[in-house]
Amino acid sequence: MEKAKWTLPQVVFLALLAFLFGAVFMGAGVLYALLVSVLTPFGLTPFANEILFGMWTIAAPVAGMLIPKMGSAVLGEVFAALAEMLYGSYFGAGVLLSGFIQGLGTEVGFLVTGYKRYDSVTLLYGAIGTTVFSFVYEFFKFGYGTYGFGMVAALFLVRFASVCFFGIFLTKQIVTLFHKAQGVRVSR
Repeated sequence: MEKAKWTLPQVVFLALLAFLFGAVFMGAGVLYALLVSVLTPFGLTPFANEILFGMWTIAAPVAGMLIPKMGSAVLGEVFAALAEMLYGSYFGAGVLLSGFIQGLGTEVGFLVTGYKRYDSVTLLYGAIGTTVFSFVYEFFKFGYGTYGFGMVAALFLVRFASVCFFGIFLTKQIVTLFHKAQGVRVSR
């Protein structure tokens, strides 16, 4: 399979995914604000980001699985972040850098498998990459260094669980439903 050349239908499909996931990301922003208000009285505000984090990263694994091309995970996440920004996200243009880092982490999963596997193993590698890359970035961005080791470890583990849920379990469900809608036989 040619991994570098893109067809027009793939580009259009990527744009559609970005448009749809940009809306999902906007919804995640609303959920984030609600979760912050619930967790703040308990001193657990940072967990709002971690609990929902996988929702903000789902465009990358879905794009990577449905468009088996080098760079599709990065492009899917960055374009979804762009759509979120254009929809009016209160996170502003910063979502573009976050989207790039998140997409790059997922892309590592496909890279490690040589763009030959499109399964749970690849998604797990991508979830690890996304969690590590994004956590290192946000460790400095959000000042997680001011927390004790236990808090940092808890934030990391909650983020990883969220990324695994959205980036492996939910992504597989979306991909399976997409293939069923197309009449493609899906092996588990």
